[in-house]
Amino acid sequence: MSLRSCLWSDLTRDEIAEARDQGALVVIPTGAVEQHAGHLPVGTDMMAVGHLALAAARRASVPVLVLPTVQVTFSPHHRSWPGTLTLRLETFNALVADITASVEHAGFRRQLIINGHGGNRAPLGALTTELIAAGRQVGLADYWGIAHDAIAALLHGQRKMVGHACEMETALMLALTSGDAQALIAERAAGLPPLLASPAVRGEAGAVGRGEAWWPPIFGADHAGYEGDPATATLQTGNALIEAISDNLAAFYAEFMALDLRSGSALATAPFPGPGAR
Repeated sequence: MSLRSCLWSDLTRDEIAEARDQGALVVIPTGAVEQHAGHLPVGTDMMAVGHLALAAARRASVPVLVLPTVQVTFSPHHRSWPGTLTLRLETFNALVADITASVEHAGFRRQLIINGHGGNRAPLGALTTELIAAGRQVGLADYWGIAHDAIAALLHGQRKMVGHACEMETALMLALTSGDAQALIAERAAGLPPLLASPAVRGEAGAVGRGEAWWPPIFGADHAGYEGDPATATLQTGNALIEAISDNLAAFYAEFMALDLRSGSALATAPFPGPGAR
């Protein structure tokens, strides 16, 4: 049996039960609603991750069901600008935990959170560690991490990496919009100077920029609200990014389902059996 749709909300309860019986992977996209400078919509993250997670599911070699995107997430570092919606840390974690519990209760063995917002990474990392240690098989991946090399090869600006409202996100939104919305993005991004410094600091980033220490990127009222080189984004790059990211995610879905992953933390009752033990 093939799935009539890869989108959970399109299916009936009986079709979802059949997908469960096939051993389908359940994917949970997490985005954000937050300021993306003056050239991108506040829904950029939720739109991008939802589209990419579903496009990958449709081309995956294993059955995959994609849940509705978790739209409002953890974005306190963008609150200086209008348009940002954010949950408290405990609210966000409780929301995602409850969603995964519902999926598990429906009988699905393995779940995968595909994250589309950098601010979600640390909360979701802590949450999934707790869930996995408790025996629930809920993985986590940033879509740009899965496709990092492919993304870098397609970018043309001075910063060939993922930032906020950067070349990559601007190109993706050029490809995911049309008409007046697309024209507005292109017009407002044109001529924006590259911002290559870390939004975490004013001036040189020091240990923070080298990765030796952590400080969240604060997009305050004294910051332009973007990083990277959005003026170099094109529709052609956006279309190529969608293809490359979707292909990489589709392959990862199959790889993730095939892995023999450990979960749970039952008390050890015997000595460690030595080399070669699983």
